[in-house]
Amino acid sequence: MTGFLRIRFLLIYGLVSVAFVANSQMLDCANVGFDEGTTRGWTLLNGTIMDLNQQVVYENEVTGSFENGHRITSLSDGNDPRITSEAIPMVAPGSTHSIRIGNTNRGGRFDRIRGSFVVTPDNTLFQYRFAVILENPNHSDWQQPEFAIRITTQNGATIGCSFYNVTSAGTISGFKNQGDLRYRNWTTGAISLQDYVGQTITVEVTAHGCTERRHVGYAYFDAQCLKSEIKPALFCSLMDKTMTLKAPDGFASYQWNTGETTPTIRVNPVQGARYWVKVKPFSSLDEDCEFQLNHTVRFEVQNEPEPRTVSICEGDGYTVGDSTYRTAGTYLTRIRRGAEVCDSLVKTVLTVRPLARSTQTVTICEGETYSVGTTVYQTAGAYDTRIARSGPLCDSIVTTRLIINAIRLSINPDTLIRPNATAQLRANVTSPGNYRYSWSPTDGVACPTCPVTVANPEETTRYTLTVEDIDFNCQKTASVEIRIGDCTIHTPSAFTPNNDGQNDVFLIRGSDCVTEIQEFIVYNRWGEVIFRQQHFPASDPAYGWKGDYLGQASESGLYTFKVKVAFLNGKVDEHRGSFMLLH
Repeated sequence: MTGFLRIRFLLIYGLVSVAFVANSQMLDCANVGFDEGTTRGWTLLNGTIMDLNQQVVYENEVTGSFENGHRITSLSDGNDPRITSEAIPMVAPGSTHSIRIGNTNRGGRFDRIRGSFVVTPDNTLFQYRFAVILENPNHSDWQQPEFAIRITTQNGATIGCSFYNVTSAGTISGFKNQGDLRYRNWTTGAISLQDYVGQTITVEVTAHGCTERRHVGYAYFDAQCLKSEIKPALFCSLMDKTMTLKAPDGFASYQWNTGETTPTIRVNPVQGARYWVKVKPFSSLDEDCEFQLNHTVRFEVQNEPEPRTVSICEGDGYTVGDSTYRTAGTYLTRIRRGAEVCDSLVKTVLTVRPLARSTQTVTICEGETYSVGTTVYQTAGAYDTRIARSGPLCDSIVTTRLIINAIRLSINPDTLIRPNATAQLRANVTSPGNYRYSWSPTDGVACPTCPVTVANPEETTRYTLTVEDIDFNCQKTASVEIRIGDCTIHTPSAFTPNNDGQNDVFLIRGSDCVTEIQEFIVYNRWGEVIFRQQHFPASDPAYGWKGDYLGQASESGLYTFKVKVAFLNGKVDEHRGSFMLLH
């Protein structure tokens, strides 16, 4: 038997309880869990305890708090400082305030809270939470620290299954050990008050240390008023396939008529179907305590929404709530309205109109552009261009295959001739087509409209060739200079060995009076010989320098050269100079 089952205590308790109900203020369910940060509605009590005839005796009970016997706790208080093996918050999880009951420094005293309220149909379930720390001094059971919860009727009778009482010992059901401490982390309990509607009930919570005055016992406590009912979660008939039924938390066990043993179950809802659950509270007296909660399924049947017919153009989207649709079909869209209201359903019948499409093949001359709508193209390829049209017409897609007509033209290099000599003008077009040729100026040109002809200029002249593609009206030009010189040589100031057919070789050009080039040497910037050629005819690209050294392309930059030239008159001249290699 535990401390609360002692005759002397019961006699004292009955007298005090009746007097309390008659004379003190009533509990307000709004602050039954100390949510206001106060003890409003609760009465704080304290007194001394002693061991008499192997029973604990509660004496000198007075109103108020003694030393640190009562304390409202807040979230900022953190965890209980004594228990380090796990965190025990000083406030019940989910609450902002709780109360600590019991002296944390010494035994020999008890601390208690007591409160009464009228039971209504809306508060027929009293749910409480507690965490307990009891020091174990290895005393006799009736001398140990103790914690108890008791709920009584207005006549002082203990309500069945409402009594919870433990004293510290080596092992306690539901408790853990840390050294000489026995502790229980936050635990939820509940008691049904369905049979007491209209009556006033009293809740009393007590904690005390040992009767030998040294060892402590204290607890944290929180509570709330609820309704004894099975609560259905929000059920929307058009969207939900199952309904969730939830029994109140805080019971030792659950037994549904479906066979399930969890606080929450899911059912296939049928109008008028009945479900019940039997729950057993936590209790230290009677493990068979249980009561039954009943529920009849009732829900509002939602009507199928009227369809909304919408037509969009291909590639566009139609947005309903958080969803966007782009393909034809019938869609049911859920519009969120909040946790307490069924979502709305929008039914959309979506049709998609195709875009107008056309295809074209276009050929343009190299360097020209072609526009489709507002887009301009200038490189060969296949392009899809969207052309906007005013509603209700859909846009059109124009697929363009663009071909670039490029005239691949090369011409002979600049030539040095002696006075009264002739030079060949030679054009080469490698791209297929029907071409027309025109040399300008025409003076001294044997055939101004031939791709290959002979020119006999009286002075240095630059001849320009225009090549026209007759079928596509495309043109390309190139030019060559025929220089009239004395008996001498000519070297370029720069050359570009990039294999484009233009100025790719650095060579020695000479007029007809040049017999041969006896020696041609190229030096790098450090004066090293990187190219040497001897005894070769002038103006022959085969004997020129192609810009390489030891099989590798030389760097861009300034190079120097030396050349020895033999003339028809037997004279030999030596020339030196510099030129640029450009990549």
